[in-house]
Amino acid sequence: MKTIIKTALASAVFVALSQMPFNSLAFEEKDEEEKEEPTLAESLKEKAAFEGFLDIYRDKEDGSGLIILEADDLNTPIIYSASTADGVVAAGTFRGDYRETKLLEFRRHYNRIDVVQKVNSFYFDPENPISKASHANTSDSVLASVEIAQEEDGKIAISLQELLKNESLHRVSPMPPSNPKDSDRAFSLGGLSDDKSRISKISNFPENTHVVVDYVFENSTPKVFGGSEIADQRYTTISLQHAFVKAPDNDYTPRRDDPRIGYFTNQVDDLTSASVVNYKDVIRRWDLQKKNPDADISDPVKPITWWIENTTPLEWRETITNAALSWNSSFEKAGISNAIELKVQPDDATWSADDTRYNVLRWTSSPNPPFGGYGPAVAHPITGEIIAADIMLEYSFMQGRWLAEQVFTDGNQAHSNQLLSKKHEGGDKLVCSLGHAMSMNLQFAKVAGKLSELDDIENNTFLRQNMHYLIIHEIGHTLGLNHNMMATQLHGHREVHDASKTKGILAGSIMDYPAVNFAPVGMEQGDYFSEKPGPYDDWAIEYGYSQALADADKEEDRLNSILNRSTEPELAFGNDADDMRSPGRHVDPRINIFDMSSDAVSYAQDRFKLIKSVSTDLKDKTLKEGQSHQELLSGFNILFREMFSQSQVVSRYVGGVYLNRAMVGQDGYTQPLTPVPADYQRKAMSTLNTFFFAADAVEHLEPLYAFLQRQRRGFSGWGQDESPKIHDRLLGAQKRVLDHLLHPNVTMRITDTALFGNEYPLNVMMKELSNGIFESDIKKDVNSYRQNLQVEYVERLIAASGLESNSGYDTITQATATYELKRIQDMADNSRGNSASKIHKQYIVDRINRAFHKSQA
Repeated sequence: MKTIIKTALASAVFVALSQMPFNSLAFEEKDEEEKEEPTLAESLKEKAAFEGFLDIYRDKEDGSGLIILEADDLNTPIIYSASTADGVVAAGTFRGDYRETKLLEFRRHYNRIDVVQKVNSFYFDPENPISKASHANTSDSVLASVEIAQEEDGKIAISLQELLKNESLHRVSPMPPSNPKDSDRAFSLGGLSDDKSRISKISNFPENTHVVVDYVFENSTPKVFGGSEIADQRYTTISLQHAFVKAPDNDYTPRRDDPRIGYFTNQVDDLTSASVVNYKDVIRRWDLQKKNPDADISDPVKPITWWIENTTPLEWRETITNAALSWNSSFEKAGISNAIELKVQPDDATWSADDTRYNVLRWTSSPNPPFGGYGPAVAHPITGEIIAADIMLEYSFMQGRWLAEQVFTDGNQAHSNQLLSKKHEGGDKLVCSLGHAMSMNLQFAKVAGKLSELDDIENNTFLRQNMHYLIIHEIGHTLGLNHNMMATQLHGHREVHDASKTKGILAGSIMDYPAVNFAPVGMEQGDYFSEKPGPYDDWAIEYGYSQALADADKEEDRLNSILNRSTEPELAFGNDADDMRSPGRHVDPRINIFDMSSDAVSYAQDRFKLIKSVSTDLKDKTLKEGQSHQELLSGFNILFREMFSQSQVVSRYVGGVYLNRAMVGQDGYTQPLTPVPADYQRKAMSTLNTFFFAADAVEHLEPLYAFLQRQRRGFSGWGQDESPKIHDRLLGAQKRVLDHLLHPNVTMRITDTALFGNEYPLNVMMKELSNGIFESDIKKDVNSYRQNLQVEYVERLIAASGLESNSGYDTITQATATYELKRIQDMADNSRGNSASKIHKQYIVDRINRAFHKSQA
């Protein structure tokens, strides 16, 4: 029965089809053909084309895009760089922030394209059999895997948004705090919104492709606000530029790194080396080759060309040009003339500053400036060859209004974000923030009467040298040089003010963070800042850029002959890793920020006296009819910051150790660790006791206290106590100095170094510190500043002694602290002075008694 029905149905269908017009069948066939997918070539014709290094095509209606890869693009290293096109400082990023550089490869896996980052941190000698195990226990990272959308004639299309509209290639949001407790105090972006995030800009060039993505983050219940720069705290946009750059294909020869000199490096471990120090690190530098290799001095084949962005004020361009070209003197000494050239971007330029073929000095203006100048560079992650650089300049830097009303927020430090250390996928990154210090220098200059208007750079030496220093410093970074925080040791503390002797060079290197060189009271003003590369800079450029010899052994001898000069005093070097800017950090006080001269303690004494002199007529200079007291408040804060800064510098010499990184047998080689001479440590302690801890340390500032009023703005300062909190400010600064002097690292170091030359023992150091804080006034009236300081010091001694709890200090420090408590108790046990002083002394005695009683309980 079923067979009969099927036969009948088939016959009926055949009859029906045979009766249909021929044309109807033709149209049905044509409809079927129209439903076929268009070819890749046909699809691309309908899209907006962005052709260049990696061709991109974008849909004109929905904005979706395709990246086109060809056979040559697969399994070929490509330099990838992530930088912030526009950021939010509260989220840890800002315009121009170079976040990371790494090598990527596009690899095919059946119907997918994987984006792989290889491990580049290790070297294996190919002649060594162990090199066959070079991939053991290492892991290349598959950052992204994208399905092939279409393929035709050797062209592979993958989705642009699937690759970039996420955080696969680079983490955009900050890493969470390592301490969970900090999460509640940090601004949080929240989660990434797929709907709101979008590809905002595509720029394509012959050797690099840039895609800017606006990453929109959502946090419906923010606990900490990011600031007024975010319109709605729930929604924050970070614009990130992804750059894919063709890796150089040339005869560039890497140059090895050495600890005696300071270049940024690519670090590599030789796992086939038997050496204890198996480093094969290479420095980062440009491929700068002589046009005439046989000439002693020759122009380069291709100079390092910088473009001044056309947004730069006309009156600043000459200073910027002169600063950048100053480096040519160092290159000429290394055998290369006209190594750097400067051009101005035409107003009708058709090229973009995003193009890595152009190195641009660019300007930005931020509500919360993260830097004054910032000079990052993109270098090949293996060879170290620098292929692109920009310098970002913050407009606020030259306006001298850098957080002026916020110089002191908690009474213990100024804007001290001198080293920004950020965790991106590429690891720790050091960001130069010299501009913060330079802006504070502008403020101090104005307060000290060194300039009146902040926009007359053509006629004001200070303004010109200030900007000149910032530019030449940041150019130095783009040449591969890292900081040299030991360079200010070049001149004596008096000689440094004599322009006929300094001749535009105040320090061994332009790469330091120096104190602005204001003349002491009664001396003629010399140079404020260096205007030329110093002897260290000449030496570093010679090492990095002088022409290599063809013979490898002879080249190694040549490099060693350059490096063996490192013990010459003017070539002293120490970078951020060595400096003592924070309490208890590192050991050599000569490696520091905001110091100056080979006698930093005497220099600081002169600065303390200058501050006192300037403060006497601050009211007359800043209080103007019809204006608020904001300028006076800012001036006061700047003077206070400068006093605090110099006290920090001086404190580091107590318990300090001079370093010598010379190689064994090198000319000038001495023991690598030499304690600071005892008489200089005593001089440092005496300076602190006289200018910072003394009863009259801030006496010269007292006439200003009643005028320290911030200018009101709307409802700013809602419910806050408007008094200036003088005691908190002074004690906060003194606490930071005590943080160092009584740091467990410092007290232990003083005892340790007695074994190899330190003649300023811990018991003497603490006795002199105690005397400085107590001896002059403990038998008479004790003013309120000193009462605060004395109580704070006693509490610190109690904590160090271990009388009330485990102290974390070594036993010698505990014993010395206990001894000093007994001495102070005896000194304070008297009934002299006014009633407030008697109350204070009774409290001191009682507090020490309670500590001893608790230890006996």
